[in-house]
Amino acid sequence: MGVRGGDGRDHGGTRVAAGPRRVLVLLSTLLLLVVAAVLGTSAARAGEVAVTGPDLSLGGHLDILEDPGRALTLADVMSGPAARHFVPATRDTPGFARTRSAYWARVTLDNPTDAPLNRLLVFAYPYYRALDLYAFSGDGLEPAEQRHVAEGAAVRGTDIPHRYPVFTLTLPPGRTVLYLRVEHYFASFALYLRTSDAQAQVDRRDILLHGLTFGVLIIAAAYQFALVVMAGVEVGVTLLFYALITLAYIYGQLGYPWEHLPADLASHYYREVVGTLPVAVGQIFAVQFLDLRRRQPWIARLLLLSTGLLILDTPVHYLDPARGSGIAQVLALMGSALALTAAVRDLRRSVNARFFLLGFLPIMGVAVVWSLRAGGVLPAAIWTEAALYAPNAIGLVLLTFGVAYRIGKEREERERALEASEAALRRANDELEDRVRTRTAELSDSLEKLKRSQDALVQSEKLASLGQLVAGVAHEINTPIGVTLTTASHVSERVTAIDHLVRDGRLRRSDLMDFMGELTESARLMLANIGRAATLIQSFKQVSADQSSEERRRVELCAYMEEVVASLGPNLRRHGHMAEVVCQGPVELETYPGLLAQVLTNFVSNSILHGYDAGVRGRITLTARRLAPEGDGAGGAEVVYQDDGRGIPAAILPRIFDPFFTTRRGAGGTGLGLNIVYNLVTHRLKGTVRAASEAGAGTRFTLVLPDLAARDLGLSDDPRDGVDGDAEAPDGSAPDGAATDGAPHTPDTLVGTGMAR
Repeated sequence: MGVRGGDGRDHGGTRVAAGPRRVLVLLSTLLLLVVAAVLGTSAARAGEVAVTGPDLSLGGHLDILEDPGRALTLADVMSGPAARHFVPATRDTPGFARTRSAYWARVTLDNPTDAPLNRLLVFAYPYYRALDLYAFSGDGLEPAEQRHVAEGAAVRGTDIPHRYPVFTLTLPPGRTVLYLRVEHYFASFALYLRTSDAQAQVDRRDILLHGLTFGVLIIAAAYQFALVVMAGVEVGVTLLFYALITLAYIYGQLGYPWEHLPADLASHYYREVVGTLPVAVGQIFAVQFLDLRRRQPWIARLLLLSTGLLILDTPVHYLDPARGSGIAQVLALMGSALALTAAVRDLRRSVNARFFLLGFLPIMGVAVVWSLRAGGVLPAAIWTEAALYAPNAIGLVLLTFGVAYRIGKEREERERALEASEAALRRANDELEDRVRTRTAELSDSLEKLKRSQDALVQSEKLASLGQLVAGVAHEINTPIGVTLTTASHVSERVTAIDHLVRDGRLRRSDLMDFMGELTESARLMLANIGRAATLIQSFKQVSADQSSEERRRVELCAYMEEVVASLGPNLRRHGHMAEVVCQGPVELETYPGLLAQVLTNFVSNSILHGYDAGVRGRITLTARRLAPEGDGAGGAEVVYQDDGRGIPAAILPRIFDPFFTTRRGAGGTGLGLNIVYNLVTHRLKGTVRAASEAGAGTRFTLVLPDLAARDLGLSDDPRDGVDGDAEAPDGSAPDGAATDGAPHTPDTLVGTGMAR
């Protein structure tokens, strides 16, 4: 049913599009039954009403006139041709579906008393684009009272601050005729005449109802905020935003902006907040909560498209409210149908879909009630107002529970996944430990074999060094022994010749004197050569004994280095080089001289093999000096070995102490000489070795040796101690110039470098 205007069209009815599912159909059927029950009541008599009670509903007593062109004036509707087209209202709350027309209403109020009556005229609808009131008393041709409310005005134009337009009327005894003009695309004549006390009672009832609604919404929003803070899930943030938007929506729908804000700001608030934002945010929430991007992507795409169109419709809703509202309603119905379809399709497989359906159906019911009430099908009564806002709170609470349940399930799934990951990690750790134990055993076996191999290589290197010493000494001794042998043979021949002269009696004094002179010279020559051979043999015995026994004893370094140089003299001279020992005074310390001899021998061999080109004569210098004591310990000695060869390139200088690193593989280099030097110095001699070199400026090795007598470390006399154990220097640092990356060069870190020294 609806109010028919002068053109015969029905302006009160509205049609509700059928939903895609039975649930929506069932809900619509129930609502229509309620509407039928309401419409089944008899309407009050139109045209005149006696003002007798404190609260009167005037909607059913109105005469209604439609103004399609919004051009009729007060004079036109009072005495012009349009005055004959007023039609009595057929319902207690005449309403209009979406329209661009203006509507006039007329009612006669009869004050049966002898005194004036003060009443409040209440338009129970918050927003009117334009609202005009004209009151005529008696037979007056001019209105006794006139009110005007317009959108965007600086003030609302009502007599008292209220969420609805409220005007104060003073009704004199007798009749008062009211003319009302309403312009709004969803307006209704929910018109009441009340006393101040009756209006106060209605306001108290509304405050209670609205307070409960807002309280539930605020609690739900606060709970949702707590969930967001604790869990931080995307869907929780969206629902929190939806809760806040719903609060703003209900705040605007109830008309509170016109009570608390300036009139122009209230108009913008209503149109821009209430129009499309709740629907748009609700559709985004549906996509997230139902996980439609993954489970039903085509519905997700359609819902997001609908959301985008709703946002684009906001300017249309602002510029042309009737058209923008129609577009928004169509998009809202389409989005609701899509969300319901997605939830029903996933109902058996997803708990989220059940929670969504429980929470969404009350909100969907709000949309239906709002459409019916705005179209005038349902009255602007307390129960329809409650049906507009209470289901919002109920639906939001149910959706909040759904989000909380989802967060709880996701947390349980994360905990289960974490437990599974921890179990897998433990299994992986156990497997890794087993593999490490197995690999460690294999590496230990390989390392033991490698140590034995290195021991053999070290012994071979030592024997090779000793063999070079023996060959050099043998070559050096050969000369004095040969001279002695020749001299002895000459003396033997002269003795035989003198003996024959004596036997024949032909010995002369001159022969005897010549013989004695030769004998004296031969004896001197033999003694000199035998002495030289004896010295060489003694040096050889000492050096070779030291290298073979590695006995720890106190030595004078300068004298001992001269013995070593002497033993290496033949090899140096054969290559055209010379070596000298330079000391400024005696330097004594207790050490392993044999190991020191081997170190110096390796230095000399390394210089001969790598330091000089063929035909180049080199000079090698060895110096030693005493070091001052540091702290409570005794001082040691510093030995510097310097040659003037080609030097070592900076790119390979850090690697010269690495095992098996050589640049002369295939030309006599094994890559073990300097590595053996490093291990002998750092392990057995307990010192440090540093290398410094520049291309073309020779190479310098600096040994710092402690006095072992002053630091009794309980060293073993086992020769293997020279190659086993940690390869770090006593201070824990790698030798300068030997390893710039700080890694020690020890037998325990033997690696195949692919190059050789």
